[in-house]
Amino acid sequence: MRRISRFGSWGSAPAGLGPMSPSLRPSSRIARRTLSSISCRRRVDTPSASLTLTTSFISSTSLTSPLITRQKYRSLATHTSTVTATTALTDKPRVVILGSGWGGYNLSRKLSPSHYSPIVISPRSYFVFTPLLTDTAGGSLDFSHIVEPVRDRNAKVDFIQAAARAVDFSTKTVICEATVVKSGVTESPRSDDDRSHTDTENAKSEPTQPSWEKGETFSVPYDKLVISVGTVSKTFGTPGVRENALFFKDVGDARRVRRRLRECFELAVLPTTSPEMRRWLLHFAIVGAGPTGTELAASLRDFISADLMTLYPSLKGIPKLSLYDVAPTVLSMFDESLSKYAMDAMRKEGVDIKVSHHVEGLRWGAPGEQAPTEMDPKRCLTLTTKEEGEVGVGMCVWATGNAMNSFVRDALADVQAFPTESALLKDGKGRPDDDLVQRSAWHVKKAPKVGALLVDEQLRVQLENDSGDTVVLQDVFALGDNAMPENGAPPATAQATFQEAKWLATRLNRGDSQPTAPFSFRNMGTLAYIGNANALMQIPHEKGQHSKYLPEGLKGRVAWLVWNSAYLTMSISWRNKVRVAFRWLLNHLFGRDVSRY
Repeated sequence: MRRISRFGSWGSAPAGLGPMSPSLRPSSRIARRTLSSISCRRRVDTPSASLTLTTSFISSTSLTSPLITRQKYRSLATHTSTVTATTALTDKPRVVILGSGWGGYNLSRKLSPSHYSPIVISPRSYFVFTPLLTDTAGGSLDFSHIVEPVRDRNAKVDFIQAAARAVDFSTKTVICEATVVKSGVTESPRSDDDRSHTDTENAKSEPTQPSWEKGETFSVPYDKLVISVGTVSKTFGTPGVRENALFFKDVGDARRVRRRLRECFELAVLPTTSPEMRRWLLHFAIVGAGPTGTELAASLRDFISADLMTLYPSLKGIPKLSLYDVAPTVLSMFDESLSKYAMDAMRKEGVDIKVSHHVEGLRWGAPGEQAPTEMDPKRCLTLTTKEEGEVGVGMCVWATGNAMNSFVRDALADVQAFPTESALLKDGKGRPDDDLVQRSAWHVKKAPKVGALLVDEQLRVQLENDSGDTVVLQDVFALGDNAMPENGAPPATAQATFQEAKWLATRLNRGDSQPTAPFSFRNMGTLAYIGNANALMQIPHEKGQHSKYLPEGLKGRVAWLVWNSAYLTMSISWRNKVRVAFRWLLNHLFGRDVSRY
């Protein structure tokens, strides 16, 4: 579902950028230098190591030029006064935050503007309140009701719409590529992020990226860096899923689901559509019976039964929703009794629960047709499972599995230049000596198999060498789904990432000189909507022991009231709180929005 004000301390120029002249090398105190910025040359089709970047002063009158050349002052602040924009008086450390999700957005809002100068770098210029993303796909809410712009008149943060491509820990700089003009920014990326590096046979046939989508590259220095770039959908190498399925992580994904749903209904009522094709078009499959998949199935069921059947009375009894999962139950993180209640309730409402099913492929075309077939949205897809064989579906939403994106997987890997100034030995014995630094190559420490950044109890990124030695970077942090604490990983939920962001903001605002207790996740309970104004709430209990005073959980209408109240109050801005509440009232009076756009 921020900012540039002043550069932090710079070391030597990063690899590939060329030497930096003494007259342009900033001092360690930002207040002693004028406001500097980055000019960038358009990237060419060469490896990232050969990117040509130049650092210079940029003139405000030259911002329309393709190659920005010179300027004495430049303000990139979202919310700043005229004085600070032109005279560069602040010496506050710069905190560069990569990502505008639950971690990055909330951290930027909770950092003290009197202590830090935060800047958010993200491909998308908004934050998505993901717990209500399923409501937008089901027509209950508009997409604008669940997004918060990163640029806010009340937030003293800066923002650059770009994607991080590399980090030089030695010079404390981030190499970025602008994504202001780029297609698919609001949707889950359809890249090879979850594919093996050795699987290149199909990659050769994929279309190349248009030249106009290649953004300009530039470097951004930092005093502290926070990596919160999230994850992408993991397809487990299932044939056809990456190309043909719909994912569900952003507002663009929800819009595509809603548009395709309405599209299938319109195709089904065409006089030229055969009864068999009509049945296939109105079969909607959702793979993944976790909270996202279950809530999406429930929301689409409500939308179809309460609103679309009124508009398409001739199709009554034909639409079908199937929820697939390899696990033997839905919502496996809930207690067994609650999970069973969810399956029984959803089956009663007409959702076909297909647990212990293994998806083997997804392609365009009707069942029985000889593959491969070309993409044809006017017809159905074929979903192949181990248990049922080929099944015709009008839409398949893939809502299971997380994989590290290419930035975490590839860019944050080997360390070219060891960050001597910011790395301390993990055992607390101070800085590593030269012999240890040069003994073997260093790389970013990651969790086995998963590939997430393995952080310490203070959420700091770590480096390790081939000999097993480990150092901790004192100025680089990671949180969210792309990070995994060594002392126990919290669940991959918005609740956990929000707590990490809040904890890290408190730690940074307090200052490094103040001792801070390790991060510890506090389970506040888990909610899930299961359709027809019913929900589940898993109530946490200490050390797995059920309290004699609290039930195991809530279910039915009571849990639904808690679900509504919790997400309404958790919505970030008062503007969206009011809009969500008012829209829910309108839905009750006049029905959901059935427009297709």
